[in-house]
Amino acid sequence: MEIQLVKERELKNDTQHVHLYRMKDSDVWVAYGYSAYSLRLCVKSLGYDNLRGFSTFMGLPYTMVSFREVKRLRRRVLIEHEDDNYVFLTTKKAFDKNEYIRWHHNCMEDSKEPVTLKVHTLVSDQVPKGVFIPDSMSAFARNTKRIIDCISAFLAMIVFSPLALFCYIAIKIEDGGPAIFKQERIGRFGRPFNIYKFRSMRLDAEKFGPQLSHAGGDNDPRLTKIGKFIRAHHLDELPQLWNVFNGDMAFIGPRPERQFFIDQILEYDKRYVYLYQIRPGVTSYATLYNGYTDTMEKMLCRLEYDLYYLKKRSWWFDLKILFNTFCSIAFGKKF
Repeated sequence: MEIQLVKERELKNDTQHVHLYRMKDSDVWVAYGYSAYSLRLCVKSLGYDNLRGFSTFMGLPYTMVSFREVKRLRRRVLIEHEDDNYVFLTTKKAFDKNEYIRWHHNCMEDSKEPVTLKVHTLVSDQVPKGVFIPDSMSAFARNTKRIIDCISAFLAMIVFSPLALFCYIAIKIEDGGPAIFKQERIGRFGRPFNIYKFRSMRLDAEKFGPQLSHAGGDNDPRLTKIGKFIRAHHLDELPQLWNVFNGDMAFIGPRPERQFFIDQILEYDKRYVYLYQIRPGVTSYATLYNGYTDTMEKMLCRLEYDLYYLKKRSWWFDLKILFNTFCSIAFGKKF
């Protein structure tokens, strides 16, 4: 796209139009300036969040959406022009320019250098900084992955139902509390969803607020006796088969995090929002090499591995992660 052309279009924008540009070799679309803010409002009206930031070479804030969101927008707005690399939309109403000015300022402030806390991992040199990292998996591969995840999750729920029932009864007998633990996490497109697990901790585990796992995860002093067993054997993750089946998660992908901790990560590394392009997973590349995250340094290391996965992911990569996860569980490796 030509920088001058983009700026000229935004100068003429009456806040009721959206100029969308397709990023090269990807299914990601981007809008700048007034178009970016208008696009953000449209997408949020559909119940989704989106990637946004400040482009230093454009000197304008931007909003990014997937091709799926572009298709959804077609039902809500008037399409003036459309081709493979550019879409021109007209929205139903204009927005308040004062609101845009505040949003522009916030995007610019967020783009400034975050608090310094440097980490280095095996993949740090292969994960770019200062540039957008698009999802490397094709649309066909993503759709196929989703279909296989759905079928596999359904079959796994049937196969492991006796084991799940055993876990449920054991937890109920131990302290009489609820066996299923539900917690809000942030998923694809920044949407919150409820993740499900078998409860492994005491009922008052977070009476002092959100906390990271202590002492390496399965040695956390807040664990119950049954909880320590199911955590060590990863049985607490079984209810997440439902999350995979209904589309909130995938089998392989970055582990979903709570907004409380995402906000802390973003203070150090703004690239976390790139992970919103893909579904979070039951297991991940980062889990194999980084284990449980009980410090901010480990959370930032995990982000490096997750971004590497985003940049490199493919069917072959997913199969390797799945195989290594199975081997780790089978041989009792702690992670």
